[in-house]
Order: sequence, then C-alpha cells, then structure tokens
Amino acid sequence: MKTKLLYLFVSAVALTFAACENENTTEDHQSKKANSNPTSASTVNLSPCTVANLMAGQNYDSGDLSVYFDLDNVYVEYTTTGNWFIRKSHLFVGSYQLIPRNNSGNPIPGQFPINNSHANGTQTITYTIPKTSLPECFAVAAHAEVYRVQNGLVVQTETAWASGQRFTPRNWATFFNVCQSDCFDIEDYYFGNRQ
Repeated sequence: MKTKLLYLFVSAVALTFAACENENTTEDHQSKKANSNPTSASTVNLSPCTVANLMAGQNYDSGDLSVYFDLDNVYVEYTTTGNWFIRKSHLFVGSYQLIPRNNSGNPIPGQFPINNSHANGTQTITYTIPKTSLPECFAVAAHAEVYRVQNGLVVQTETAWASGQRFTPRNWATFFNVCQSDCFDIEDYYFGNRQ
C-alpha cells in the first residue's frame, strides 16, 4: 500500500511540473509569435506615452524610441534622425524578469523575442504588441545596430540602446518601465485630446 501511495505521489508531482513547463513554453511561444515582425501600423493619430533617446555608442543621439497605446495595442517605434539609419533591431517588451540576460546580468539582445534585419535606408520601424499579452507595468529594452551615412558612404556604425536605467553598472545597456494605466486614457481616446 505504501508503495502505491508513493507512486501516486511521484506521478502527481511529475504531472504538476510538466503542466507548469507547458504553460511557460506556451506563454513564451505566444509572446514571440505576437511580436516577431515590424508592422506598417500608423501611430500618426496617437500621442507618444514615452519617448527615449536612441543613443548610439553611448554618446550619439541617433533618434528616438517612442511607445504609443490605443485600445488594443502597444506600439513601439524606432525612428532615426539626420543621416542615421537602422540595420537591425532587437526588442523586448514584457516582464523585466524575463529579459534574456547572461550570468553577469547583462542583456543578450540577440535572444530578444523581436529580432529583425532591415533594408538599407530604413529610418522608421514600428512593432505592434497586443496589450493583453503584457502585464499592467512592463519593461522595454530596445537595442539597434545603426549606421551613419555621409556623401553616400557609411562613415560610422554603432550599437544603440533606448535610454533608461542601466542593467548593471559595468555595462551601458538600458531599459525603461511603462505602465498601461499611466499611458492610455479611454476618455481622451474617444472624446478629445487626440492629436
């Protein structure tokens, strides 16, 4: 009888762990699926909730990263200015604890769920993330590979981060937090203050 109870207990524990692992895998897969490609979404009629400088090589302001909200989605828009252009973008939007990082705590942009290359001359990229896939407050870690052109030639290439809090004191990689309730007012959306 004790042996049967032990087998029953071990089976119940194993099923519990398997169910938890499947749930986490499904959530990760859904997050990657929802965020995988840039969209042609228009943010023209929306006001940005948050705007961060897109800092290339720590010292060069190469543009902005803007976060917009509407009823259903969060839009994250990379925009470079002047003669800066985007070669690759790496974006994480979600719970801070889930940002891919190494043992030292530094982020690993190549493992972010959104990871794309862009055509030459790209200066604006907009990603659409369903609000239902995000917690009330979430982190945005936006990285890019950018380049500067002068007289038709690439004269500078840099990595860039949207300005914010550093992940670790020894690395200049940054993130910032956004709360949905701070950024979207349904009354303003329907009755005014929309630009």
